[in-house]
Amino acid sequence: MYCPKCKQTFEEGSRRFCPTDGARLVSENTSRQSGGIFANLIPKMEAISDLDETLRDTPRPEIAEPMTAQTKSPAADDEIFFEFDDEPVRIMSDSSFAQAAKTAKENPRVEPRKINPYEISDGGVNLAEERDVFTGDFDARKPESFIGQTVKGRYIATEFLGSDESGLAYIGDDKLVAERKVLVRILTDTDADEITASILAEERISLSHLSHPNIARLIDSGEFTNGTEFLVSEFIDALSVRDVLEIHGRFDETRAARVIAQAADALSHAHQAGILHRDVHPDNLILNSDGEAEQLMLVNFGASNGEPNSDNAAYKAPEVLDGYVATSASDIFSLAVVAYEMLTGRLPFTGESTRAIAKQQSEGLVTLATDIRNDLPTAVDEVLAKAFAFDVAERYTKARDFGEAFSTALTDRPEPVQHVTAKSVGKAVTVPAAAPIEKVEPTKDGSTDVRFGSDSTSAVVSVSTPATAKEEPMWTRRSPEPPQIETSTGRRNAFIGIAALLALLALGWYYMVNNPPSEPVSQTPGDNRSVSVVSNTEMPPLARTIPQPPNTNFFQNSKQNLKGDLLLNFVGFKMYYPKDWKVANAQPGTSEARGKFIDISRQTEDGGIKEQMLVSYYPSKGTFTADSEKFPQLVKETNDTLKKLLFGYQMISEGEIKFNGEWHAYEVKFQGSDGQKLVVWGRRLFVPAARPGTRNGFMITMLATSLADEVKGVDDVGVKGELAPVLFSFEPSQNF
Repeated sequence: MYCPKCKQTFEEGSRRFCPTDGARLVSENTSRQSGGIFANLIPKMEAISDLDETLRDTPRPEIAEPMTAQTKSPAADDEIFFEFDDEPVRIMSDSSFAQAAKTAKENPRVEPRKINPYEISDGGVNLAEERDVFTGDFDARKPESFIGQTVKGRYIATEFLGSDESGLAYIGDDKLVAERKVLVRILTDTDADEITASILAEERISLSHLSHPNIARLIDSGEFTNGTEFLVSEFIDALSVRDVLEIHGRFDETRAARVIAQAADALSHAHQAGILHRDVHPDNLILNSDGEAEQLMLVNFGASNGEPNSDNAAYKAPEVLDGYVATSASDIFSLAVVAYEMLTGRLPFTGESTRAIAKQQSEGLVTLATDIRNDLPTAVDEVLAKAFAFDVAERYTKARDFGEAFSTALTDRPEPVQHVTAKSVGKAVTVPAAAPIEKVEPTKDGSTDVRFGSDSTSAVVSVSTPATAKEEPMWTRRSPEPPQIETSTGRRNAFIGIAALLALLALGWYYMVNNPPSEPVSQTPGDNRSVSVVSNTEMPPLARTIPQPPNTNFFQNSKQNLKGDLLLNFVGFKMYYPKDWKVANAQPGTSEARGKFIDISRQTEDGGIKEQMLVSYYPSKGTFTADSEKFPQLVKETNDTLKKLLFGYQMISEGEIKFNGEWHAYEVKFQGSDGQKLVVWGRRLFVPAARPGTRNGFMITMLATSLADEVKGVDDVGVKGELAPVLFSFEPSQNF
């Protein structure tokens, strides 16, 4: 090897550059050619090394240099290389430069494409793909547009589940784990302050390391380019506690004890890791039955900032309703509300506002669980009272303590015992009522020796049974009362008591005369006529369990596949309808009319309508009393709308009714006719949810025509014909 500049020689392969002038060393066997002004610096070489061969095949920067007569080289040396370190630079001739300029003009430079990280799949980016790709921004106004998009190059949204106060939820596929489903939750609630947002961010990091059999695992999290945050967690395809409450009304005590114990243990584990749930309610308790035993899964950790709203206020602790930050005691309070609802089918505290709910909480639990279900042990009332304590310091300090106390109160009932007197010791002995009686021997003194248990562990006790007791009436064996000494004070108190009793009797007689009792509401299908209002209750009736009639289909309203106003104004309900009825899919509303959750009809062979029922929603304040001011406007809207649809429309009547037992509704009766043979009769019911603060109620529209043989007038709509059992089976959801 030698240096072409200083002509120094070096051992073959010892180095690549000259240590004196930095020139590249060349082999001595390399042929030298002359030509060009640069021939004396770096000779023309066929190939310097394998690396240079590679570099020659790659595009290189080109420098335009005017060529003169002195610099013009032979055709063989038209292009000469000048080497700077390892990178050769090509010096172009005029002809080469002109050709390069022409090529550049015909093939303009393509600007490099900016790649969004959310578009990158596991195998890289397919630049040839022409379809619209996810830009990384989530548009809450078009939730359906997110279907088919990929988050973090891994999770593909496949199905839209629905939305709630904290965001929107999607089912997704994990591209890295075959057949694994995930829940992608988009957090659209951005009202949290900076401190809360920081706390939530830290908790989500901790959640990714949290492992508990009753907590849905958080797999991933992040945010889109517009700042919208998302969570990716384990998806459990099972019913929630809310779903079971809607189907069965309430839980039996054994199942409730098991579910609450698991949820409490999950909360305790999270609390020990410094993580709060902040949004414990029945929808976030999922009952997974894939294994041998039912397993509770607590979901949606880290999704809520804890702010109360109309959907979750009834589950919030009083301090949260008062504006203070949530604590572990707040989660325990919320779980106790769920426990009460599981046992009774009702909420312990309700009100038209958070202030009203907090006021009830401060006054304590008025209706005990045992007041609603007398089969429950009274110990459960004590456990719930402690969990519902208005003062945080008086509640359970750990969620696990509450779960164990609640479970014990429901499952560990003491066996009934009887107290008898032991013959040998002459004192009371407690014997289980279930203990087997081995031997009964009468004694001379009238008592009876009773032997309990086996021979090895038997005990003999004496139970006194005097012979005269069989003949004397029970009331004669009471303990004698001490003699009463009559005094002037005693006579005065007796007189006052008698006067008060007479006053109460007179008041009761006056009330009965002026307020005759209303007729009871029939619970038979079809009996949904206008009735008198029995009470002005603002609580929803207990959920009914109605067996499915033969030849019917079951329908339960769900957020799945709903769009537009139906999704934003969702109300839950379930019902049965005949299998031969025609069913129209949910229809979102327009600028002129609200959407319909379901539209079912009984038709003639040629497509004529006999009977029809449509279920929609209306803006509500939650209770019949609160909606009273809205009903006149709703009636006007009904008249204006139906006048456009029914020829000869006229309203027959309006007013308050009760249907299906205790559900209050405001009813509008109407009819129309085409002036020939066909007559249309109808009823529209506005049914509040009977929960203060609920923003939507049920709007039920029923129609029947003169083609229906059983219906002869407006009073028969929903009372006779096939529509009667359909209306009777309509059951509003208890989930608001």
